[in-house]
Amino acid sequence: MELRQLKYFLAIVENKSLSRAAEHLHVAQSALSKQLAELESELGVQLLSRSRNGVATTEAGRVFHEYAQGITKQVSDARAAVLRSSETVVGSVLAALPQSVAATLALPLMRAVARRHPDIQFQLNEELTGNMAEQLLVGRVDVAIFTDTMPSRDIAFTPLVEEAFVLMHSPQDAQAPAPGDVSLGQAVARPLVLPSPQHGHCTRWIVDEALRRAGHAPQGIAAEINSVYVLKSAVEAGIGPTIMPLGLAQREVEDGRLVAHRIAAPDMVRVLGLCVSRHLPTTNAKLAICRLIGNVVRDLCESGQWSGARYLASDAPFGR
Repeated sequence: MELRQLKYFLAIVENKSLSRAAEHLHVAQSALSKQLAELESELGVQLLSRSRNGVATTEAGRVFHEYAQGITKQVSDARAAVLRSSETVVGSVLAALPQSVAATLALPLMRAVARRHPDIQFQLNEELTGNMAEQLLVGRVDVAIFTDTMPSRDIAFTPLVEEAFVLMHSPQDAQAPAPGDVSLGQAVARPLVLPSPQHGHCTRWIVDEALRRAGHAPQGIAAEINSVYVLKSAVEAGIGPTIMPLGLAQREVEDGRLVAHRIAAPDMVRVLGLCVSRHLPTTNAKLAICRLIGNVVRDLCESGQWSGARYLASDAPFGR
């Protein structure tokens, strides 16, 4: 398998057409078809299906596409690394944040990278958690903020922050509990609005596990919504209460659009941390971004800008 074949395959997928990919790459379409055929023959699977509407990936092609993107990214990073001195902080870093973290961390992190490391080509993705693990494992993502649920043999986890979950409801909710703390039983007394299990690694999984350990079960699910913004809007509209970290709806609570109650249950917390692949090289750029993420998280916690969060990583390997 050659790097050229991977680039050709990616170009075809991105352009959804052999002719457009050939034009983009400035190669003959026959040469492109030949390289694709050799790649499919070597792998023993069909990667692309052709129709009058263009080209689409097969199921095998979708899997291979993830790996091809990761491989070409690593090669590009390696080329940049060997052309610079070992002390130079340069290269590309792609960080992924779950939706439940991006609202708090994304903008401060982008500002910090621009200020501290302008020579790093930094890309930030907001992702559903069900997609993040696979992207990190295949090398498409360099670093992710996640819970400690990825396979430890493949992913190194450095704890950063602990967040408590709260019960959240609309201020017009006629069935809302009295102001103050609530018990776990009170928190799940009515059907909840929650993310679906397949995309709830950093929220739904934690809630479900805490309820399982405590022997509680929610009365039902009012709605399953995999968009943080739509989920908060649904709670505000009175579709049902939810359980989420306070920082995720800090602005809505401050504006009086949502009401939060601390849940008196020790397990209703999540620990988020830096996740990096154990099988990919730690470049100077990646290390610099990991350290910077730790610093930004610490500053947000200590300044109170990340409500309900406690910084954990004072002696972590990516700390100062």
